[in-house]
Amino acid sequence: MMNRLMMLAACAVLATTGIASATTHYTTPSYGVAQPDKVGVKVIAGVVTGNGTGYGSGFQVTHPSTGEYSIVINSGVFKQCPVISVTPAGGNTSPPLANLYSYSCGASGVSMTILIVGSTNGDLEDNSFHFTAIQP
Repeated sequence: MMNRLMMLAACAVLATTGIASATTHYTTPSYGVAQPDKVGVKVIAGVVTGNGTGYGSGFQVTHPSTGEYSIVINSGVFKQCPVISVTPAGGNTSPPLANLYSYSCGASGVSMTILIVGSTNGDLEDNSFHFTAIQP
């Protein structure tokens, strides 16, 4: 009996308000999505594996010790210091934490050191991660 009442109530709501998806039209907002080639945004992004292999272009990666990764973005890519985001990825049993430990930029390019820390024990550990550097 309760299921019938709930169904009747749902039908009454639909009958009085209409089905939103059938009556609503969606359009792309006039401001759209930022396109790097249209608004002057410069982006360098890459994937770094746990062993320090980098996938992408415009940067070099070294892996000096466990959990430590150094990335240098080529000089001339950015006119100003970029905003950098780092996200751990990979198959460890518990998600590690990625820390942008040091960061500098200048005429010789952008350099950064990423530390990957285990979330259960706080020790440095090798793990893959993604990074994005954006100059607005």
